[in-house]
Amino acid sequence: MRPAEISFRGDGNSPEFHDVLSEFKRQGCNILVTGRVSETTTNRTTIQLLGATTEERKRVLVFTGTTARYANLKLPTGTTTDDPSVWVIDWGNDERAIVDSISMPTIPQSTSSSDDPLRELRAEIVTAVSFYDEWADGLGSAELRLSLDSLIKPLEQHNQSVVERFIRTITALVRGVSGMAHYHLPLPDDEAIVQELSPLFDARVELRQTDSLVPEQRWHVPRYNQTTNWVRL
Repeated sequence: MRPAEISFRGDGNSPEFHDVLSEFKRQGCNILVTGRVSETTTNRTTIQLLGATTEERKRVLVFTGTTARYANLKLPTGTTTDDPSVWVIDWGNDERAIVDSISMPTIPQSTSSSDDPLRELRAEIVTAVSFYDEWADGLGSAELRLSLDSLIKPLEQHNQSVVERFIRTITALVRGVSGMAHYHLPLPDDEAIVQELSPLFDARVELRQTDSLVPEQRWHVPRYNQTTNWVRL
């Protein structure tokens, strides 16, 4: 992320983007990441959103679409899954998800409330965040960084309402410790499911790769009804 290069489009009556980003870091935020891009681009985005190694961080990586053996590819240089400040939760499949083959999730008509695995996943995330909050004797602003690699699998296996309840719980947990979390939904930004889930998040980062395959990003911030310009990732 290069905040100096990113600015909101419009008449200038809204806050500057860097001020909004600073507000997110102070108060905590949850970000939805959209767009069908390469795995390399997804990893670069995750690395950036997990924060620089020059600051004290507690990183929680949640895998639902891939397995934890890919975790080190999503961590900043000099950080590994062996570090005590990294907590990995592995709910992924044995086979790597292929973004290009993903179609719009088919939402099931019913789900078992007693065997809902999202309840257990939610509990594991709560355990990780609570542990770091206690270990740090209170996490500082933006110290917690959480990444969820894909919302596709939860949406395929559960009613949308179940996934929304899961998201609400985790986003509230993250805001409660002034952390920053991001959740990948590797679908085009104009898909209906993206628009339906967007109100649950503070911002949306839209990714794209042009014909030159150069990855770009732009931010959507509903609170200010603003969208930034496209910038290189």
